[in-house]
Amino acid sequence: MNRVAVFIDAGYLYASAIKLLTGIKQSRSAITLSYEEFLEYIIKQSEALTRRELLRVYWYDGTSSGPTGAHRKLAYQSNVKLRLGMVSLAGEQKGVDSLLIMDMANLAQNRAMSDAVVLTGDEDIRVGVVLAQQYGVRVHLIGIADPDGERNQSSMLQQEADTTGLIGMEELTRFATVNDRSAGEGDEDEYGEDAGAAALVQQLLDEAAHSLITMLGPDELIHARVSLGTGAQSVPPLLDRQLLMVGRQRMQRDLMPHEKRQLRARFVTQLKRAAPDPNEAIEA
Repeated sequence: MNRVAVFIDAGYLYASAIKLLTGIKQSRSAITLSYEEFLEYIIKQSEALTRRELLRVYWYDGTSSGPTGAHRKLAYQSNVKLRLGMVSLAGEQKGVDSLLIMDMANLAQNRAMSDAVVLTGDEDIRVGVVLAQQYGVRVHLIGIADPDGERNQSSMLQQEADTTGLIGMEELTRFATVNDRSAGEGDEDEYGEDAGAAALVQQLLDEAAHSLITMLGPDELIHARVSLGTGAQSVPPLLDRQLLMVGRQRMQRDLMPHEKRQLRARFVTQLKRAAPDPNEAIEA
């Protein structure tokens, strides 16, 4: 089929756009991306570049707790296929690259596209580029310029592509704007978790910390309070294992590193409220 498919690596899109617009690495809440305007822009550019009609746009992103509000909004856009991988405990996307590579290879093998426009910078995608080209597909690599105007893409990936292009500051500002950090409303974290989802996570972490507190008897509470040490914020190993297990049960998934830190901090705060300070008890 004489159609062009567009593949968008959302992690690369956000990270590169933020760096170009602000000059530094920040979370996704640093900018607002107009999905409608961006999709219109990338579709028009892809059709003009390849002189082919659009097959569809594939949007790849990671998530730690299911689709976010932004993801659901994208999923309802015309001609868009949302593809989600997971975010690991280390805060890294898992499975996103493999989804993109698999889709490129399958579409090429089934003769569903003649051209592929790919917005990414990850060298791992080079495998998908090579596979697609073996079936006669022309691959066009699009990037977002660094603040100094250079490419922030793998050199090996650039070498494999049939053509390369860059989105500069002028084009980027058509669909992306820097947020006022004092506004706070509608912020998203690094992986697009909206404010509502973030609030639910905080509530579940509070509940997990409280749940372990209620499991401990009076003597255990005092012992745990003593084991924290003066000014310490670390949870004793045995309690820490119990705490993380309760957290996983509440969240119904493994916790990310920053969530573990937040859970421990909440447990320490609640423990100090529930158990008297032994030193104060002795002085009294």
